[in-house]
Amino acid sequence: MIIMINIRYNLRKKVGADMSSRFVIIDDDASIRRILQKIIQQNNLGIVIDECDDGLKGERVIREYQPDIALVDLLMPGQDGVELIDKVSAAAPNTSFIMVSQATSEQLITKAYESGIEFFIHKPINVLETISIINKVLESRKLKQIMSLMHKTISQYSSAPPVTEEGTKDMQKSRIYKVFSDLGIIGEAGVKDIYRMVQLIVQQGSENKSYQLRDVYLQMSEGSEQDAKAIEQRVRRATTKGIQNIANLGTEDYYNEIFQSHSSSLFDFKEVRHEMNFIQGKSSYRGKINVKKFIEGLLFIVES
Repeated sequence: MIIMINIRYNLRKKVGADMSSRFVIIDDDASIRRILQKIIQQNNLGIVIDECDDGLKGERVIREYQPDIALVDLLMPGQDGVELIDKVSAAAPNTSFIMVSQATSEQLITKAYESGIEFFIHKPINVLETISIINKVLESRKLKQIMSLMHKTISQYSSAPPVTEEGTKDMQKSRIYKVFSDLGIIGEAGVKDIYRMVQLIVQQGSENKSYQLRDVYLQMSEGSEQDAKAIEQRVRRATTKGIQNIANLGTEDYYNEIFQSHSSSLFDFKEVRHEMNFIQGKSSYRGKINVKKFIEGLLFIVES
C-alpha cells in the first residue's frame, strides 16, 4: 500500500507541473497556421511558441525549441514534412509529430506514419477533428510520462512484497475486464491469459520494457498443461480481435468514446487506421497488433 501511495504522490507532483504543452506549427499556408493557433489557444490545449512556412526553417525551429508537439504540413517548400521528421526525430526525441495535409493518397499517408507521426489531420481543417486528435496526442504523452514515472517508483521498492489485499485485486480485475468488455473480447479464451500476464508483471514490479513477453509466457506455462506457444497464440488472437473491433467502432463513429479512449492507448493508432482502411475496402493491408503496447496500456489502467 505504501508503494501505491508514493506512486500517486509522485504522479500528482510530476504531471501537475506540466500543465501547458508547447506547440510549433510548420505550414506554408498562413491561414492554416492562424486557424491551428486559434484552435490551440481557444481550447486551452497549450501555447504556440513559434511557427514558420517551410520545411528547412521548420527543422531549425524544432531543433532549437524542442517542442512537445509539432504540427507539420506534408507538402511544403524547402523539404516536405516526411523529410523534416526523418531528419529531426533523433534530435527531438520527446517531440510528438502530427501531420497536416489535404493529401488522400494511401501511399503518402502510410509514408507519413512510417516517418514517426502519431496522427494525421486532414485539410480543410475541421475544428472538432483537430481538437480530438491533439487531445489524443496529449493523452498519449501523459500516458508515457505516467508509465515511466510509475515504473521508476515501483523499482525503488522492488524488494517489497506485492500488494495482496483482496479489495485491490478485485478493483484491478474489474478495471481490466471492463476494458475487455469495451473491446468486445470478453468471451475470448486469451483474455484470462492477458489478465494473468498483467498480474505477474505488477507483482514483479518490472521496469518499463525490462521484461520480455516470451519470459512471461514461459512463466505462465510452468505448472500448467499448456505450453508457452499455445498461451501466446491465445493472447495474440484476443488482441487481434480487439484491434478489429476498435477499428469497426472508429469506422462507424470516429468520435465514439470507447474508440477515442482505447485506439491509441492500447494499440498503435496507425495500425488501427490500417485496419479501418481494410474494413472500408480502401486497402488490402490489415492492422498489426503490438502485444507489449496492449499490456502496457492495461498496466496503466491497473495502476492509475
